[in-house]
Amino acid sequence: MGSPAPLLTVICNVHDDPDRLPRAVASALAAWDGPGIEVLVVDDGSTDDTGAVADRLAAADERVRVLHRGTNDGAPGAPRNLGLDDARGEWVAFVDSDDEYLPGTLRRLVDRAVDGDADVAAGAVARYNERTDRVTPLPATAYTSGPVGPLAPGSPLWLDTIAVAKVLRRNLLDELRIRFPERILYEDQPFTVAVWSAARRVATLDEVVYHWYVNNVAGEESITARRHEIDNFHDRVAANRAIDDQLAGRPDLAAAKLDKFVRHDLALYAKDLDAREPAYRAAFLGAASDYLAGVPAELRAGLEQPYRLVVREIVDGTPESALAACLFAFRSHHVDRPLDRRSGGWWWPHRPAAGSTADHDLTGLVEQLHARGRSVRTTRCTALSAEGARLRLRGSVVDGDATLGSSARVTVVVVDRETASPVATASARVGRDGAFEVELDLPASGPRAADATWDLKVGWASGLRRLVARRPGPLRAVEAPPADELTDALAATPLSGVVEAYRTRNGNLSLRRVGAAG
Repeated sequence: MGSPAPLLTVICNVHDDPDRLPRAVASALAAWDGPGIEVLVVDDGSTDDTGAVADRLAAADERVRVLHRGTNDGAPGAPRNLGLDDARGEWVAFVDSDDEYLPGTLRRLVDRAVDGDADVAAGAVARYNERTDRVTPLPATAYTSGPVGPLAPGSPLWLDTIAVAKVLRRNLLDELRIRFPERILYEDQPFTVAVWSAARRVATLDEVVYHWYVNNVAGEESITARRHEIDNFHDRVAANRAIDDQLAGRPDLAAAKLDKFVRHDLALYAKDLDAREPAYRAAFLGAASDYLAGVPAELRAGLEQPYRLVVREIVDGTPESALAACLFAFRSHHVDRPLDRRSGGWWWPHRPAAGSTADHDLTGLVEQLHARGRSVRTTRCTALSAEGARLRLRGSVVDGDATLGSSARVTVVVVDRETASPVATASARVGRDGAFEVELDLPASGPRAADATWDLKVGWASGLRRLVARRPGPLRAVEAPPADELTDALAATPLSGVVEAYRTRNGNLSLRRVGAAG
């Protein structure tokens, strides 16, 4: 006679990860703490001893079962589907082999779903930096601190498209045959959107339930973090096409879905296109154009600026203008030349007046920025060197909306990333051509010297002293040079053999101790 069906099945797909698998399984069991749970490990064609480790875990605890999948196609969809087809619980949840649940959280999620007669209960996620042990809440799951309704335009559920940190009623998945697309990454996006659009009620638990382990060391990223590989973007587009197919009968959600793709999915890749090789840029713009060209004109017209601009330029602009529009839209209104002033308004400078459309009119956006005390301005490092403890930085300012003035002064601030405190400042006058030069004292050695990291930011003469003293965070970042200029501009690094300069993933200039991982 078989054992009674558990209340909850936790599916853990794993491939060649024998060292971390026991932690993930143990965390799922501890998140329930008692009978009524099964952890279903799906060994996804592992080529090492992962399968044997999984079998030992099952032998040691009757609440653990193992399915061995003979082949691996490089994506998690198939093993997760295999687990769903074999799950016995009334509720199902997912855990990746390199992550973990927090104690008691799965039981509290199921209790919250049952009490609320909900089809799904979701908790918050926090990133766990494996290098620094730093835990950072994931903003996309912050909605769990308040009530949430079914999927609708403007719903926070659009941003939470990860399969973990949730319990789902299995009958809902089986009756509607909600499964993961296979052989692509980002398979959880179509799956989760299908769940959100089908669920009668969504319950939430106002606490972090899941730690997503993140490794930011170059070359060791997870497969979904390898955005420098163009196939990664192709999979992202494929996932979005699958979502479009799912929502074909929900025209009320089409505009919200497009807005999410442009603001989030596209932005993740487009914000640092200038750091990519020409072949990558061409492939990216081609794939993005192919997808966005199929979007109805009325949906594109409903996007806010500058997102309407970036879609227009990707679809029918020149590669140079499309690249510039991506950086403008997704990197703090980056400009490489001033905006055009026409008929009392502000226009995209990469299009002549004869070829401009309403999508190139940025007047409303600029007026909104001015109303918030902001401007369209880009500060970029052009050269960096050091002598002893003195750092010399040369930069150039592009005054996009003519707000800088003829006697402007710029202050460069070295900000400690850990404490958000300024550790060095220096001011200089900006020349007529936008050039400036400052010298700063490098941060002194201290107890955090081994892993200290500093960001370089700029402020302007108006209100600068007060801003630096009280709120250094909002200062604008100094951008690193483009990829093809980076080597020449930072030829003196590592600086004095102590500090090295590097370009962040967002294209900005930062400093770190030689040998530290940023």
